[in-house]
Amino acid sequence: MAAFVYGDITRELHAVWAAKVGSERNSLPESDIQSLFNELLLFPSQAQIFEMFQCARDCTQQVCKVSTSSCSSSNDSPKEEKMVFFAPPVNRKNSLTFGEFCVFATELRKYYCKHDKQNGGGLAMNPTTRALEKAKFKTQKSSSSSYDVFLGGSCNPTSWRQDFAIPYFKSYGITYYNPQQSNWVPEMIELEHQAKQTSQILFFVMNEKTRNVVSMIEVAYLSGGQRKVIVMINPYPNSSHLINGEKLLESEYLDLNAGLTTVHDLVERQGIPVFKDINIALSCISKVLKENRTIEDLGLKDQVQPVKLAHIQIGDKLVRLREVFDTLDTHRLGKITLNDLKMAFRVHAHRDLTPKDLRQIMAACDGVMSKRKSASFSNDQVMIGFDQFCCIVSEFKHKPSAVDPSGSCREKSGVSSKANHLLRKARSPFHKVAGWIENARSYRRERNEESSSGLLPSSSSSSCNLKRRGSQIRDVYLGGASRGTRWREQIAIPMLKKHGLTYFNPHSSASRLRRLIPIEASAMDNSRVLLFVILGNSRSVSAMCEAAYYIGKGTHVVLCIQKIKPDTLIDGEVLSKTALKDFNRGRSYLSDIANREAVPIFEEINEAVECALQKCKQMDH
Repeated sequence: MAAFVYGDITRELHAVWAAKVGSERNSLPESDIQSLFNELLLFPSQAQIFEMFQCARDCTQQVCKVSTSSCSSSNDSPKEEKMVFFAPPVNRKNSLTFGEFCVFATELRKYYCKHDKQNGGGLAMNPTTRALEKAKFKTQKSSSSSYDVFLGGSCNPTSWRQDFAIPYFKSYGITYYNPQQSNWVPEMIELEHQAKQTSQILFFVMNEKTRNVVSMIEVAYLSGGQRKVIVMINPYPNSSHLINGEKLLESEYLDLNAGLTTVHDLVERQGIPVFKDINIALSCISKVLKENRTIEDLGLKDQVQPVKLAHIQIGDKLVRLREVFDTLDTHRLGKITLNDLKMAFRVHAHRDLTPKDLRQIMAACDGVMSKRKSASFSNDQVMIGFDQFCCIVSEFKHKPSAVDPSGSCREKSGVSSKANHLLRKARSPFHKVAGWIENARSYRRERNEESSSGLLPSSSSSSCNLKRRGSQIRDVYLGGASRGTRWREQIAIPMLKKHGLTYFNPHSSASRLRRLIPIEASAMDNSRVLLFVILGNSRSVSAMCEAAYYIGKGTHVVLCIQKIKPDTLIDGEVLSKTALKDFNRGRSYLSDIANREAVPIFEEINEAVECALQKCKQMDH
């Protein structure tokens, strides 16, 4: 892999890579990538890793909109666009190449360095914030009786509290509130609420013995409110699993595990690790309480997988690189010349490669050509593949370049005008990156090829609204039920278009195996109003968790919640009585949260959409 080493950065990354998988292997499966990042003190979330692999797969088969009309002096002039299929069909396995790994590693490092400079440290909380946290808990203790730990999560028939948590806390002198009482009476509801408000740590265990619908929604809500939660999750093992002697339906098994995955991602977005082992979780609770540490302080030495800056979008960086590379790969060979490389680098990095940079690149290429016993070659004969391009960008993008006396990067007169034209085309805002990937999927579906799960949102907009509020902002996010329904296309989108409002449509119907990747989460973060439609013919566990999280964050949310009626078919099957009760309890709990936070709730979709419309209009005045 000598051709992929261009300097100190790629040399270091290659050394870590080679130690893990060997120097000759150029791909790594998803199961091994986390430990590789950890070797570099990088701690992406599970959702970020999923996003990396998803974007890497999509980058093997790109469809891009290319303008076919000449440039116009008016920015409002419409341009004719056609679809161009850039790369040949490739059956991409779930792996990352070395070049892709370099891109993600260097981008994460950049964000970490920027964050650490602003906050004065790594994973640990800075001293000022730590002091404020300690003061807050002292205030809580002085104002009312409080506990160290609230024991939330799975209840009957589970016994994790009696078997593990309570004996451990008693042995370490840690106070706790146990809501699982054999003599429970309604008056305990207020006691339980006060215990949640005043406990220093909210410990939730969600295991496979119950459906956990209310617990999932509650953890999501508390995470959104930035409460100190420690969560242990045991997923459901298979579709033959029994809950209280009742076998799960296949679709129910998938929906419940999808809900647990969503909760996992929402907790990690707060920089909080998710636990798999209750004994490790209990030990870490003791460390946080007894050693004056924060949950974010916990790391590998505590047998915890730490998380840092889980909200950062990372997959789109590779998408943008692919877009630039394919723009210069005019003959669709999968390779570009050295002269094209110079321009591609300038388009992406907004500066030129220095003479020293070029010498390093040529030296690496020369070494490869020498091994192949090739004769001397010119710049146009040096061919750079996409993986090499990724390594070159990773090596040189963040290095300082020569500047002229005015402080701007030097421009080669023969490259400048064309590069600037490409630069304008390649500067894609978020919705273009998301739409690019969705277009690729649509293109494949039209050819009866197997498509990926629709993970990324599409968007629609009016030009006047974009100019007014910025290219990444939309008015309404259309969250909620997806499978087997067209409420978005038939009700919400026509109403929004009629009033000239913009929207995000998350396209999450194709698979329950999705994660809340940062690109999709940013669609919610960049929407003025979040509309969640929880239909009576769907379980909507993940959607209810997302709604609860953003209610906890204090975002503008509008809900449409419909109860599931007996004998309702969901995915062609009727829910059992206990399942019906559990999923409707989740709806009731979400409604209670919404009422407490003054979030509007409706049963009819058109009324909920109308409320979202009015909220947007009120924000404009």
